[in-house]
Amino acid sequence: MPVHAKLITEDGVGLHTEKIGRHTHLITEDHSRVATQFQAAGTASAATTIIVQPRAGAALVITDLTISQTKVASGTLTIQFADGTRTVTLYKGSSVNVPLTLHVPYAGRIRGWKDARVEMVSAGTNPVTEVTVAYYHLRGKGAFAFAAWDAQR
Repeated sequence: MPVHAKLITEDGVGLHTEKIGRHTHLITEDHSRVATQFQAAGTASAATTIIVQPRAGAALVITDLTISQTKVASGTLTIQFADGTRTVTLYKGSSVNVPLTLHVPYAGRIRGWKDARVEMVSAGTNPVTEVTVAYYHLRGKGAFAFAAWDAQR
């Protein structure tokens, strides 16, 4: 005998279901799939450029990183989390007669600490560089201060 049930959250909000054929299925989706945004930044000179700045009190979670660059004699590119006081490198690459081209779909997600932005630092024979970061904001208990974030990595 069928049992009629409705799944709800602790707040009493009904969870989304979908009737497919004769059966009803619970529809679930990873938070990153519904909340991810992207930001792109480019530079043609040696500089530090902010790619993504988090909302106040939030941490950024990176889901994808794409780098494209023109060919140059030599240069370096660093992608980093920074908050004005501390800096943690995510990627550092050198190009010598070959452009940097990279796409990383972070399966484990890369989470920064509370108020840490994502920057690119280019140096050397200044290539035209484009960096795209796909990300979402994490607030509340998931946005750790640097010391707590650093202790977990």
